[in-house]
Amino acid sequence: MTATAPRPAPLAPASGPPPAAAAPPGRLAWLDNVRVWLTALVLAHHAALTYSDLPIWPYWEQPTDGSSAGLLALVATNQMWFMGLFFLISGFFVPGGVDRHGVAGFVRGRLMRLGVPFLLFLVVLSPIYRYPGWLAHGRPQGQGLLTYLVTNFDPGPLWFVAVLLIFSLAYAAVRAVRGGRAAEARPGRTPGVLVVLGLGVALGLASWVWRIWTPEGTYWAAVGLPSPAYLPQYGACFVLGVLAARRQWLQTLRVRTAWAALPVLLVSLVASLGTGIVLGAATTGGGTPESLVTAVAGSLFAASAMVVGLVVFRTLLDRSGPAWRFLSAQAFAVFVIHAPVLVWLGVALGGFTAPAVVKALVLLVAGVVACWSLAWALRRIPGATRVF
Repeated sequence: MTATAPRPAPLAPASGPPPAAAAPPGRLAWLDNVRVWLTALVLAHHAALTYSDLPIWPYWEQPTDGSSAGLLALVATNQMWFMGLFFLISGFFVPGGVDRHGVAGFVRGRLMRLGVPFLLFLVVLSPIYRYPGWLAHGRPQGQGLLTYLVTNFDPGPLWFVAVLLIFSLAYAAVRAVRGGRAAEARPGRTPGVLVVLGLGVALGLASWVWRIWTPEGTYWAAVGLPSPAYLPQYGACFVLGVLAARRQWLQTLRVRTAWAALPVLLVSLVASLGTGIVLGAATTGGGTPESLVTAVAGSLFAASAMVVGLVVFRTLLDRSGPAWRFLSAQAFAVFVIHAPVLVWLGVALGGFTAPAVVKALVLLVAGVVACWSLAWALRRIPGATRVF
């Protein structure tokens, strides 16, 4: 492979956003809009994987032109940060959920809104999603479909739901030990750019050490986790989201902090991708100088991208019209169903001849329309909104 971005971990979708429900009083419209945007980015991520140089999606087409390298760069860039923002936003809503429903009620709610979709995907959607992969890999080896599904455990993008459920139950356990008492909201000093960058460097160092044992590209087959190299980021962002809820950090991030983070975002992105292009696999592990540059640059990019994205949406897209409310209401259902939809749309587009980047764009547009439409129809089923 020539002049491509560093190999990302095998799948980073998406997080999907926390489950959509009836909007409680005081809901932040701009934060709902961030989740809509990130959900669409998840679809873009997987549409890009379909035609990239990385054959890890159940339906994958061998690239025939150089534009596939650009798609791989998009995948690698997304991998560095967007899952972290999903976990941060999810963590932001957790303390309020325990405050409103108590520990037991919160746990029941999480099991319903996270556990049920996870099981639904495994039992119903996963065979549909993975069937093309079985045709390409399992059947030629003589494996039956059921054997292939069981021996190659893969929850697809719903790995995020499983990890989020574990994080949420851990938070509930901490609150239970404290007697279920709500921590008092303590609005305080909002982190500035130096704090943001300091957190990025600290996360980069922690990730560098972690990747000595869990390099990028590692797949934990026993639990179906495609990106364990990023677990330090996921856990840190969830905790930061919990803290941000009590201290109102997301509501008070300064515009000047985003402006100061913007050049860091650009420089760290070039440093991370550039190091990967020049040095390749040497940057994917931990414990080496090359991988240190990649880990720190990637974490600085993640921290900067999250701050810039949150501030842009809060200042420019704090709106809640009918269109935004529709998109937000379906977002979690879109996340749950999007993988098999994109896979089979890809199969349907198999005879369409075009550059890889054009095919990815066509797949993305078709996928957005199909997924939001199907999600709307799914949520019309009686009782479905209790889960989606």
